[in-house]
Amino acid sequence: METSESAEAAMRITDHPNVLKLLDVRDDADFKYLILEICIGTVRNYIDGDEKFTGKMPSEIEALWQMADGLAYIHSKDIVHRDIKPDNHPPTQPTGSSSTNSGAKGTRIFYAPEYLRLEDKTLSPEVKKTIRADKSIDIFSLGGLFFNYITKKSPYNHLFATPKKQYYSIDDFTSDVTTNIRNGKKFLKDNGLPSGHYAFKMIDGMTKADSKDRLGLNEKKHVSNPETVIEILKKETK
Repeated sequence: METSESAEAAMRITDHPNVLKLLDVRDDADFKYLILEICIGTVRNYIDGDEKFTGKMPSEIEALWQMADGLAYIHSKDIVHRDIKPDNHPPTQPTGSSSTNSGAKGTRIFYAPEYLRLEDKTLSPEVKKTIRADKSIDIFSLGGLFFNYITKKSPYNHLFATPKKQYYSIDDFTSDVTTNIRNGKKFLKDNGLPSGHYAFKMIDGMTKADSKDRLGLNEKKHVSNPETVIEILKKETK
């Protein structure tokens, strides 16, 4: 969601236990304030081991399912989030709510390759509009978020980060990761997710370079993808 107006409009039409609620909107002479539900932190806080998480957390499978279910609901309203990342996503126990204090840091390292193409100034407005409207860019980003959540690594160990490469600044990291995203070079196993893990194939399917090959959240998108993300997660809860 690219502006406060579009964010407000989208949030006004959403009502789901796994989607942040907009409680009120206030204006003054300079700003518009979106008043949101209170939460204890974001997925980034959880991944980083923030001590504020003293209450009961959902199981790993339940947390992933809640994230996928919330995003599927958003997509059902024909809304594309466009900025899925750990800093923007809250754990939904105990309050089911989130903070809006997330800046641009790390955003590009969760972009789908076609979304990174928007930086190409030669693209026509029509092509850019098509890319922005494609819900699969969110699925790609959610796959990256799932990897971080499961492996609980810092943002400097990413499924598209070159294994064992040292990073001395966020710019170096962004350059390395976004280059690998563009080139379809990912390292799930080398960066902490065993190939036998239940989520390995799911995350690999969510982060395919070609959007048409990605797993759907709750709809089968392609004959080569017989299951959806939510089906896979539900199967793991049995």
